[in-house]
Amino acid sequence: MLDLTKCDPALLQLPDAVVTALLAQSTELRPENVMIVGAHCRDILRSASGQQSGLRTTEDIDFGLALADWAAYDGLTKRLEPVGDTRIRYKVADVPTDLIPFGRLERPPGTVKPPARAESMGVLGFTEVFHASGPLTLPNAGTIRIPTIAGYAALKLAAWLDRSAYHKYKDASDIASVLHWYSELPAVYAFLYDTEEGVDILVEEGADYPVAAARVLGRDIAGVLGSRTSELAGSWPGPRAESLYVEMAATGAPAWPSSPARRRELIQGMERGLGFHSSRVQK
Repeated sequence: MLDLTKCDPALLQLPDAVVTALLAQSTELRPENVMIVGAHCRDILRSASGQQSGLRTTEDIDFGLALADWAAYDGLTKRLEPVGDTRIRYKVADVPTDLIPFGRLERPPGTVKPPARAESMGVLGFTEVFHASGPLTLPNAGTIRIPTIAGYAALKLAAWLDRSAYHKYKDASDIASVLHWYSELPAVYAFLYDTEEGVDILVEEGADYPVAAARVLGRDIAGVLGSRTSELAGSWPGPRAESLYVEMAATGAPAWPSSPARRRELIQGMERGLGFHSSRVQK
C-alpha cells in the first residue's frame, strides 16, 4: 500500500542526522532497533502516500528504541543533554529528541519506567507496531523502521488515551488525518469495490464510502495490534470523546467534515473495524 521511495528526500535529512548522532553515542544501538514515530513519521507517511492533509511544523523528533534492557538505554542517554522535564527528551544533533524505550524491558507489557522518571509511561502497541513496521532507508545512518499507516494510527489512538486525560488533544488531528488518508488511498478503494469482503463492508455501512474506509482502517489497526486490541477497547475513547470529535481537524483537507457528528460517524466506523461494535450504528 505504501511506497516509501516516493517520500520527499528532504524529509529524511533530519532523522538521518539525529540517528547518525545516536549511533555515534552507543556501541549497542543498531539502526534496525530504531523506529521513527511522532510528527516526522506522519510527514513521511503523508509524503509517501501522496496526501496533502496533515502537514504541520514541528521542531522536535521522536524515536522508539527497541531495547533488551535498561543498561542499553542508560548507556545511550547518559551521554546526551536532557531537555525539559519529561526525562525521555534529549538534545541530539541540536534537535530536541524523544527517545521512547520499549520491547523486552516493558514491565508489564505496554508500560516502561525509565530510571530517570518518577512515573511509568505507556507504550501500548509499540512492540506490535514495530513488528509490523517497514524499512526506512536513511541517506547515511542505515535502515531504520517506520510504522505502517495503520501502525501509526494505532500509536495515535493510544496517545489520545494517555494525553487527553490531561486535556491535551493534539492527537485528535493526527487521527483525523489518517482517517482522511484512508478515504483517498487507491488500495482502500480497490479493496472496497473489487473484493467480496470489501463489498460486504460497503453494503453493511450503507454505501457510505468514508465510513467504510474508516472501518478498513480499524480492521488494519486490529491486524497490527492483534491480541492487544482488547486493551485498547477497554479504554477507548476515554472520558473525553466529545473533545475528540471537536478537535479532529484535518489540516489541508478541504472536504474534511467540520461537523462533530459526522466525525463521530467516522470514528464509529473505525471502531467497528476494530471490533468494538458488532453492528452498524444507525444514522
